[in-house]
Amino acid sequence: MPAPPSSGRTLLSRALVRRLRLLLPGVASLSVWQVCEALVPVVIGAVVDIAIIPRSLPMLAVSIAGIALLFTVLSYGYRFGARLCNAAREHESHALRVEVSHAALTSPDLPPDRASGEVLSIASADADLAAEVFAHLGRGVAALLGMIVAAVLLVLSDAVTGLLVLIAVPIGLVLVALPGRAVSVKAGAQLAATARAANSAADLMRGLRVLKALGGAEWALRRFRTTSDDAAVAGVATGERAGWLSGVGALVMSAVLAVVLVVAGLRLLDGQMSAGALIAILGMTAFLTEPMRALADIVGLTARSHGAASRIAALLTDLAETHPKTHSAAEAPTEPAHAAPSHDGPSHSGPSRAAHPQAEPGHAAPPHGAPRLAVTAHASGLTVSGDSLPAVDVPAGTLLCVLVDEDALAHDVLTALTSQSRVLGPDHLLVTPHAVDLFEGTIRSNITMSSGTDMTASPGTAPAAPPASGDVAADVLAASGADELLGLVADGLDHRIQELGGNLSGGQRQRIALARSLHAQSRILVLHEPTTAVDAVTEARIAAGIATLRCDAVTLVVTGSPAFLAAADAVVYVPADAPAVTGTHSGLLGAAGTIGDSYREAVAR
Repeated sequence: MPAPPSSGRTLLSRALVRRLRLLLPGVASLSVWQVCEALVPVVIGAVVDIAIIPRSLPMLAVSIAGIALLFTVLSYGYRFGARLCNAAREHESHALRVEVSHAALTSPDLPPDRASGEVLSIASADADLAAEVFAHLGRGVAALLGMIVAAVLLVLSDAVTGLLVLIAVPIGLVLVALPGRAVSVKAGAQLAATARAANSAADLMRGLRVLKALGGAEWALRRFRTTSDDAAVAGVATGERAGWLSGVGALVMSAVLAVVLVVAGLRLLDGQMSAGALIAILGMTAFLTEPMRALADIVGLTARSHGAASRIAALLTDLAETHPKTHSAAEAPTEPAHAAPSHDGPSHSGPSRAAHPQAEPGHAAPPHGAPRLAVTAHASGLTVSGDSLPAVDVPAGTLLCVLVDEDALAHDVLTALTSQSRVLGPDHLLVTPHAVDLFEGTIRSNITMSSGTDMTASPGTAPAAPPASGDVAADVLAASGADELLGLVADGLDHRIQELGGNLSGGQRQRIALARSLHAQSRILVLHEPTTAVDAVTEARIAAGIATLRCDAVTLVVTGSPAFLAAADAVVYVPADAPAVTGTHSGLLGAAGTIGDSYREAVAR
């Protein structure tokens, strides 16, 4: 995977390089348009000298035809140039949104200082704003080229006036460009404040039902008003600085134009130019107003795009740094032992070891300094190891439960497995987090994750028949407990789910998420506390159903649920202040000593 861009400038440079096929012809077409705009006053001045003053009808007819041709080229130049630059902008905006979304979705976890609402803001508003650089670049290059052509024509029409423009305009542009960095800083602060407001809104909407039930609506309103006011203040500051920059640019360029007009008027009074030349000079001077002001505005707008690009680059870098440095599939143990779990008492070994802590022949001894618990997925299955656990392979058909007293250690294990799942793919390894994410659609579409099953029907009409890819096996529904939910809704699998599953209870959302994981039929399935919101009876039925359904696959459940621990073939228990042990649930419950006491206390929590 290529390294993420290190800065906003690097990101924008990369964007320009990969859109050259659209950008170059777009800039060329816009440049043709701007050059033709610069030629219009020259042509009109020439018409005055060769057709109007001599009163020549043939030359007038030729002049009219020439002006029509000029305006035709001018119009098509702008039409195709704007279309190509807009296409480059939209393609790059889409690519940035996909890149940010892919980085966020494939990252094991968001950085601690990043929230989902902020990521959403960067993936949408910032991506669009950064891609605006294509419109600014096309317009800016065309404006600059138009100014150069106008200056050359001014020199040809009158050397003194033309040289004045060539000297004054660059000085004016430098004066306008100096405050551009301040606008970029303000734009970055505005986008950050907007992202915080978006994150606050998403957080409050996610817990809206709880807030209403506890009477916390007023507190939520005050909280959001504060973050929204901060975003508004930042927006005003950015607009103020950008407006100030635009005003300075307009003032500088107006001063330049005033000087040019005064000099041209004096030379006309001295009889050093013709009437047609005067018209051409006045027309080109008036024309210069547009590209000059456009360049003044583009400096500020480009600074804002640079600020957005810097935020995108920072997020991509942060997400890349969250990838844990774990063993890859190639670094996994190559010859783990294969044995079915067969003991009841606790053991300082793998789930299929005999009850003593020493490594046996055929078991890879744990390396010095190994982590307290490591679970590694590889091509041949799943391996459990640690500082007191020799590497042991978990065979297919095993339901293994892991009970960890330290939340940080459980998080590290799940993060490592999530990282490995990106290498092996969901067909081989699927890690399902505890947090449930449901999407607006139907129960069927949330289980199958198929857009073709999101059968949106108009009110009063029956939904279309689901495609074959939207079928959900009955044993999946039974094992997850989702079959009970289907009996409570009129439309069954086609029951509509609101955004974030707002019209379902916590237990119902968990059962749909569990059905989604089972429907994927991954060779190795990792679940994290999948049934915390369901009742004990339903939980026991789900645990037994999963063990039966996945009798030919590996299932790892990180949980403290007695129902899952009782249904498991083996349990790995990692106390907070003692080495990890393995055994069955009944064996560990009946174990004597500190380990037994710790295990019973952990299960009772």
